[in-house]
Amino acid sequence: MVEVTTTTKAAALAATRASAPRRKTRRLLRGLVGVLGLAAVIEIVSRLGIVNPAFLPPFSEVVVNAVGLLARPAFLMHVGATVGTYALGLAIAIVIAVPIGTIFGLSQPVYRSSRTLVELMRPVPPVALIPLVVLAVGSGIEMKLIVVVFAAVWPILFNTMYGVHDVDPVAKHMARSFGLTRGAVIRRVVIPSSAPFIVTGIRVASSIALIVVVTVELVAGGADGIGAFISRARAAGDAVLDVYAGTLMAGVIGLLINLGIGWAERRYFGWADRQEAAA
Repeated sequence: MVEVTTTTKAAALAATRASAPRRKTRRLLRGLVGVLGLAAVIEIVSRLGIVNPAFLPPFSEVVVNAVGLLARPAFLMHVGATVGTYALGLAIAIVIAVPIGTIFGLSQPVYRSSRTLVELMRPVPPVALIPLVVLAVGSGIEMKLIVVVFAAVWPILFNTMYGVHDVDPVAKHMARSFGLTRGAVIRRVVIPSSAPFIVTGIRVASSIALIVVVTVELVAGGADGIGAFISRARAAGDAVLDVYAGTLMAGVIGLLINLGIGWAERRYFGWADRQEAAA
């Protein structure tokens, strides 16, 4: 009976591995069809005049203008400012959230009491903090960093708490039985076991952080950043192509970042999904 069950699990795991490339290809094709379909609709309604091209230019013109922006040093400086703020804010959020989440997840009473606080603070919209932060520190990069860190810290904190709390207690007890100290158990068992959860939180926080950076640049103004570029193009009135092209470039940057983190997650932590499939 045990042999049959083991064989069945092995066959299921092999089937899952074999079907993974096909599922990935199907997801990619569905996403590509959706993007191309939306682009075609925008192109048609703009070319036919169903929507005024002054408000919604053809998608092809937006793409051409976006490519042209890459040849402008000034725009590349805006991109660098946005990506730099995003990266620094996400790094600070990781440094804050992972240790605190680990502490909260290790203790059952602390986990239960802190989870309510995390669930309470997580839905607070970061943009609502902009006026308060501007009053406190002004409208420079410090303001953007504070808002971005606030937005990005919660997904990482929650996932770290959950991942640490969900570590198999048998594995921890076994490590202690081999003479490992509490700190060694955390380093060698808890952190590696919860790493897939932490990376998932970082991936979610990454998307949120980039959106918040661009939003803050749009709402609060400033001299640098893609959001500031879009805001100035919108204020100019006759630069609608720059508005859409800047928005498109922000989306492309977010997509590339998300794909990169997703690849790293599958490359280094794919074993977590395989363990679930085998369970």
